[in-house]
Amino acid sequence: MSGFRVIEFQLLKECNARCIYCAYAGDVPGMNFFPLDLIKKTLSEELPGWVWFEGGEVTMSEESKTHLLKAIEIASALGVKSRINTNAQKLTPEWSKRLVKAGLEFACVSFDTLDPGKFCLLRGFDPSSGQVKLNELIYNSKGLINTGITVDLETTLTRYNIDELISLYEFAESCAAGETQVMMGVQCLVAIYDELFELYPGFDSMYNAISQLIEHAKKGRIPVRICCSPLVPCHYPDLYKHHKNVIWVGCSCGVDYVHIHGNGDALLCGFWDHAEPIGNLYEKSLADIWESSMLKKDGNTIAPENCTQCPYWEGTPRCHNLCFSVSHRITGKFTTHSYSLVRRKVRVS
Repeated sequence: MSGFRVIEFQLLKECNARCIYCAYAGDVPGMNFFPLDLIKKTLSEELPGWVWFEGGEVTMSEESKTHLLKAIEIASALGVKSRINTNAQKLTPEWSKRLVKAGLEFACVSFDTLDPGKFCLLRGFDPSSGQVKLNELIYNSKGLINTGITVDLETTLTRYNIDELISLYEFAESCAAGETQVMMGVQCLVAIYDELFELYPGFDSMYNAISQLIEHAKKGRIPVRICCSPLVPCHYPDLYKHHKNVIWVGCSCGVDYVHIHGNGDALLCGFWDHAEPIGNLYEKSLADIWESSMLKKDGNTIAPENCTQCPYWEGTPRCHNLCFSVSHRITGKFTTHSYSLVRRKVRVS
């Protein structure tokens, strides 16, 4: 065993949305499910703490939900905890109950906006369907929350919804009652292709919005969970002051987390350049891929020279200023801070 905290599987590539920020936007060939026997083999060999299942969209059809259910049952039988990443458009309360009964423990639901027009823009839906589809998302999200598992209503932060962070936090907070476990998530963009930089908010507006959100959460009832932030501690130390309601997710891509793409490719993270896998699960075991990858080894050992003197240094696996995906895709190396690379490319106005 290689000591994985998380193994993430792309169960299928097909999706019922065309989100403008999607890492797989150009890669939706059809309804081909990742084999359950390969999932069972990999989980049996590695026994990670968690397995994450995503798509495409894992809940888009009765067929995909049945496949997901079987995958969760496999993980549960092995004592591995399951999480799903979903847009929840077709995840009815009845199906939520079935998935939880099978062993689902955590759900990350894409919840970017409360505005029907922006919802259609961000999701790629027909503008005339905005209110209906947004109502479906709200109804299905509440049904999932009512099962009692932990639910992260997660906002992918763009220049289109940056003004809604407080409203989205208050909505998530309103869904939490009794024994329900709800949090608001903020997923910052990881630019695996250059067009994503056009979606970034300016750094000043991002700092102001997240600062306000953090102060609001400190007085609230639920936590906010912030992932992949380019507002790194060495440049924005005030954001990182400890509080029980503020969770900054440190990056462990290539350390104890791996993403398995729908074609079997193992990637250092879900946002890693798809053209540079570290191996393929159809050809080798995950342990063989993991232990032999020089790309992974370099990512975990190489850092800019001044980093080790930084007062916020936690090592290469944890610092977002060394984002594997951004730094390596743009420069071909791991020696350049991702903060400077992103800031240089983001359109300010």
